[in-house]
Amino acid sequence: MSEAPDHNQLPFGTKKRHPLIEWIERVGLGAFSISLAVHSIFIIVSIFFIYQWVYPPTPKVDFLPGGGGGGSGGGEVQQKINQQQTKRMMSTSSINKRIVSTSTTASFALPDLSDEMMDSGLPMEMAPTGAGLGGGSGGGTGTGVGTGIGSGVGKGVGAGQLGIGALIPTIMKGRCTDSERLSMLKDADGTPEIEAAIKKSLQWLKTSQQPDGSWGGPFRISMTGLTLLCYLGHCETTQSPEYGENVARGISFLIDIAMKNNGRMANDFNQKNWVYEHAIATYALAEAQTFSKNLQFKIPQLESTLDRAVELILKAQSPEGGWEYEYLNTGKPDLSIMGWHMQALKAAKAAGVRVPEIEAAGRKSIDWITGGGNAGKGRFRYNPEITTPGMTAIAALCLQQWGRGNSREARDAVELMMVGLSYRTKPPENRADKENYSLLYTLDYDDPNNDLYAWYYMVQAMRNHGGKEWKETNAAIIADILTAQNPDGSFRPEPTGGALLHIVEGTRFVGDSRPVYLQTLNTLILQVYYRFLPTSAGRNRGSGIDGL
Repeated sequence: MSEAPDHNQLPFGTKKRHPLIEWIERVGLGAFSISLAVHSIFIIVSIFFIYQWVYPPTPKVDFLPGGGGGGSGGGEVQQKINQQQTKRMMSTSSINKRIVSTSTTASFALPDLSDEMMDSGLPMEMAPTGAGLGGGSGGGTGTGVGTGIGSGVGKGVGAGQLGIGALIPTIMKGRCTDSERLSMLKDADGTPEIEAAIKKSLQWLKTSQQPDGSWGGPFRISMTGLTLLCYLGHCETTQSPEYGENVARGISFLIDIAMKNNGRMANDFNQKNWVYEHAIATYALAEAQTFSKNLQFKIPQLESTLDRAVELILKAQSPEGGWEYEYLNTGKPDLSIMGWHMQALKAAKAAGVRVPEIEAAGRKSIDWITGGGNAGKGRFRYNPEITTPGMTAIAALCLQQWGRGNSREARDAVELMMVGLSYRTKPPENRADKENYSLLYTLDYDDPNNDLYAWYYMVQAMRNHGGKEWKETNAAIIADILTAQNPDGSFRPEPTGGALLHIVEGTRFVGDSRPVYLQTLNTLILQVYYRFLPTSAGRNRGSGIDGL
């Protein structure tokens, strides 16, 4: 019996076709469709690998809090800087080495300022903004670690503000890079020669430091404080490549003095004016703490020393709102002493120290200045019994710093000083008129009424005020203060004996410390362009630190 034919068998010589091909023929796909599908797959794979190259996974960085990546030079570069700084800060050699106070009985040490700790690639000279490589959570899109916000295009999207300006209070960031300083100078009609003069002055101060870390002879505590303010005013911290060791030794000296004297800082506690020194030293340590805290390099004993120094100031404030010699309480606040104490407290507030107590103390002080301390028409009392010309500038700056820059008292003070500037082109008939307080404010370096102490306050008040008042002040600084510098960076002594001087001897009052005193006052005057940022324009301006 023959078998039935198998209809599933193919004719001899015909190969069985692949099911996929049969399916393609049934659905009607041709060669073009197949090619399109293959190319689509290739494109998808290519996009995946390109994305991985453009947006590489970001390694975890622990040194700074999260925020927008990018920044000057780019996010990838910034990441490396952060990682390098973390490694340096945590390295055994950096932690274990110390610079010890040169005092034979020093009770603490500062971290070593080795070359690796002062690497110029650290944030001290990084531009504050810019398009960058790599994005960041917080500023732009992508992934990364950094701080700040911004925009930019590179390998990734997003730029940050991770330079030193992003890590310290906004009011101080204008002092921290060459570009920022020159920009501030330009905006305020200053010149590059001013910055060059400041750098020469800092070099002179570097060569004038004593073996124990201090500056000056008599009143060396206040001289050291003023010198540190000059360095910090140029953003030179313990991490500075050029001046880091000088700054560290100066801070070490002040902390050591405080630790040996229950928080007090002065050269001679038997002199009634030791409170000036304590206030100036506190001011300097407060600025140092702001940098130390925000840039995350801890200076041993600094925070506790500052807290104790501020506590002493707060406890010494009189019921009237001021401070007196020896921190007595006789009902006679001294406005000259108040000036340094109010600056110290404002700086301590910026450092986050005892903020509520400081705010309350500031309000009490301002109440006295505008009340019992106000003699009217821009004049202010040195104490309740005496009115002197130099108090006008001190009161003006204090009012501005504590939110009263637009008050009638502050405006009257500025007007009085502006009259003094007008005498530069239209001299008065009587330059010895003791009742004409404006004579103190000509900014004429060769005038017997040269009062650098008062001018230190004056230029800050006029910078804050702005307008034509600042324009005239700026012209006087360029014409007289800038030209008073010697080729070696020092400043020539001012004349003394003017009829309106509060202290007839002028800077001679500090004896052998006069060269340092001259240097620091003139340097701080020149730094007025960028040391603090004014907050607004024209007559509504208060001060860059009135918002703290």
